[in-house]
Amino acid sequence: MANHLKKPASLLSAAASAVTTTASAAVSATDSGGLQVAQLNPFNVGDDVISQNIIGIHDAQAVRQDVDSLFNVVSNIIRSSTNIADSLDLKQVKSVDLVEDNVPQSALKPSYTLLKEIACQMTCHSFNTWNAHESVVAILEKLKSYTWDAKAVIALSAFALDYGETWRLTLTQASKKENALELHVFRLAQEEKKPSHSNSDLISTLVDRTLQLINGIITLEKFIANKSYTPKDLPALFKAPRDLYTYWILLSLLACANQLSQLEWNIKSEVVARLKIVLTQLNADLDEIKRQKDLSWRFDAFRIPSGILELLKSLIFSKDVTQLEIINSTTKELVTLHELKTKNLFLFISGLDNIEDEIWSLKAIYNSISNDKDKKDYKILWVPVVENWTNEAKEKYEHLKSLMPWYVVQYFSLIKGYKPLQEEWNYTGKPIVVAVDARGKIINKNALHLIFVWGISAFPFRIEDEERVSQHWNWLWIEAFKINADIQKWVRQYNGYVFFYGGTDITWTQRFGNLIEAMKKDPVIKQTESYIEHFNLAKVDITTQTKFWFNITNSFLSKTQKVDFNLDSTLKDIQTLLSMRTERGWALVSKGENVILIDFNEVMMSVVEGFENWRTNISMSISFDIAFKDYYDHVRRTVPRHCLHFQLENIRSGVPTAFNCPDPTCGLKMEIESVKYKCCHGMHYDEHATENGSLVPIATGSLQTTNEYVTTPMSKNKFT
Repeated sequence: MANHLKKPASLLSAAASAVTTTASAAVSATDSGGLQVAQLNPFNVGDDVISQNIIGIHDAQAVRQDVDSLFNVVSNIIRSSTNIADSLDLKQVKSVDLVEDNVPQSALKPSYTLLKEIACQMTCHSFNTWNAHESVVAILEKLKSYTWDAKAVIALSAFALDYGETWRLTLTQASKKENALELHVFRLAQEEKKPSHSNSDLISTLVDRTLQLINGIITLEKFIANKSYTPKDLPALFKAPRDLYTYWILLSLLACANQLSQLEWNIKSEVVARLKIVLTQLNADLDEIKRQKDLSWRFDAFRIPSGILELLKSLIFSKDVTQLEIINSTTKELVTLHELKTKNLFLFISGLDNIEDEIWSLKAIYNSISNDKDKKDYKILWVPVVENWTNEAKEKYEHLKSLMPWYVVQYFSLIKGYKPLQEEWNYTGKPIVVAVDARGKIINKNALHLIFVWGISAFPFRIEDEERVSQHWNWLWIEAFKINADIQKWVRQYNGYVFFYGGTDITWTQRFGNLIEAMKKDPVIKQTESYIEHFNLAKVDITTQTKFWFNITNSFLSKTQKVDFNLDSTLKDIQTLLSMRTERGWALVSKGENVILIDFNEVMMSVVEGFENWRTNISMSISFDIAFKDYYDHVRRTVPRHCLHFQLENIRSGVPTAFNCPDPTCGLKMEIESVKYKCCHGMHYDEHATENGSLVPIATGSLQTTNEYVTTPMSKNKFT
């Protein structure tokens, strides 16, 4: 190519001299294994050998410069020149825009002298397998202080200096031939200079692959320059052999620059074949870096999300998705981004197998939050995690979706954030419920245990709510454990279903206990491994009963010391239990420490007597407590509501305290039905001391009063 350009003799001489000196030095140099550089055949050695030979002529502290502008201009020139070359054998020369007026406004501005020296290195010497490595090393020596992408772009610029100028000269001369004979003679004169069609195809392939390689190395260097990425975030980036990619770029440019010489066909073909391998590896590296970069973003979004939408994208979808594939199962419509971005979500994350129990538990939560205007910004979203979406899996998905009235993800691929889901939220394939607020902040990485044990009473299922609800019933269990140590084992060790009951009617309590005992032996209970126990408070001695109620009363009075005691849910539960003290019969049922229900004799007896009507609802997918509660709700609607009243004895106060009804559907002020004053002539009864079952009077000067609170069975005051 050089013989087509009119180069100043002095410049060529100086450039040639510099190249010769560098080449001589390269020939005498040796690599770490003692192999002389000039003897190294890059086509016959491994990448590690090449890397060892060139890494020493690179400044690792080289400052990165903007190479994009220069690369864009130069690559346009080369692509235009390639189009010219392809058009030379046509009858009419194509007009090509060479973008000659686009001067690169770039920090990378190599000097003309440097470019001509490298261009001379490319074209002034023969190119073959025995000197290919030597020629590349010579160019690398000149570009030692540049980053790898800058080396490649400068070398490309030097190549374009001759390559583009040659084809531009050809185009200019051809366009000046005005008559057919003159143009024909000109073309004949160019035949010797023009590459053969086959060689031209090889050159075009080399140029195209080289430009792709340079574009890739620029991308790699940009990632490296971004200090926010670390080897831990993008290991593939820091392992990518940028030195080798640059090496093969230079070698390819050397092969292209010698397109008009007598270069052997097999050498150029070998370069093309090797470049294909190198480009494949580079693309694989870029794909892996892209994957790792995406994964890094997802991990960051899991740890420090900027909002609920970003968290959902990082968990399920692509980063740039504009519409999340989330369906409202009730309306069957897509959920809009606007609708989601202000919601607090309970992310129900699971596979497709054996999740019916979780669905039933979540339905109770869904019904509670749907019917409470204060909880309208809380939603449930099912995120199915399926690695292989077969037709069978899709059918199972549709069935499960039909059971869910809440939001459902409809995305028939493995969710994009599967790895951070496993590592950050400890997902192992078993269902979890992740509580997330509208800012995307994780409130609880797995609230499912809270939901199973405590239900809506643990809402909104924060970590601290577990402590709150576990202490909610402490006042009861502390006293129950004192009565019988087995109760503590049933509740805490076995987390079983415990019926704790009593009443003034011994016949009623005995029958209730017999029915529970029969229920325990039912095959359905055994098959579903439902652990059931019961305890009859009426069976213990009167002293133990008296102490139990005395301490429960003290718990109640302690709660009333709070200014806002009428808003205390624990106080309401104590009130409810105290109201049953003198009833014919009462019972509570718990799952572990969480009391599911407390009610009077009529309702609880009806539920237990009707066991045959609801026993078939108990299965491996529907737990005992859910089946019990469903039938209880059915019975409750058919039984008249009970009048609620309780007495507080030994209240040392001049004015009776006003209490609200603990019935959650009522909440009205309770009527104070009577206040009793007793005078025992300086004596009063201590409930701690008994003698033969009777209270023993002790000397004291205090006044004993009895305050009785009652809600009547009128419409709004009825107890549920």
